[in-house]
Amino acid sequence: MRTSGIIHAELASALTGLRHTDLFAISDSGLPVPAGIPVIDLGISYGFPRFEPILDLILHEVTIEAAWGSRQVTTENSEAATLLADHVHAELIDHETFKSRIADCRFVVRTGEARPYANVLLRAGVPWA
Repeated sequence: MRTSGIIHAELASALTGLRHTDLFAISDSGLPVPAGIPVIDLGISYGFPRFEPILDLILHEVTIEAAWGSRQVTTENSEAATLLADHVHAELIDHETFKSRIADCRFVVRTGEARPYANVLLRAGVPWA
């Protein structure tokens, strides 16, 4: 039995299965996800768990080489905008473009975050690059 890191079996398995250049997302509670894209739902209630601790846990487990967020985060959710800039240096794109790219994800991790645009699209990297 694991004693540290991510202990959610479905999430740990999905993260372990990532390969170089695979896309996945961490989302707020409201991001629409196309049919057929697996959703690992961590949301327990609106606002819990929040986006930030889930992002931090995943970043400790996975090498990321690129990230994208919605441009609208800068005006609608300054706290999430700061997280995306500081933690993953996310390139900001239009929200409609962001949503269309979710169709290319291996999976989406849904949090209980109840603030808008707390979403990030991540591309897996390799630890030796």
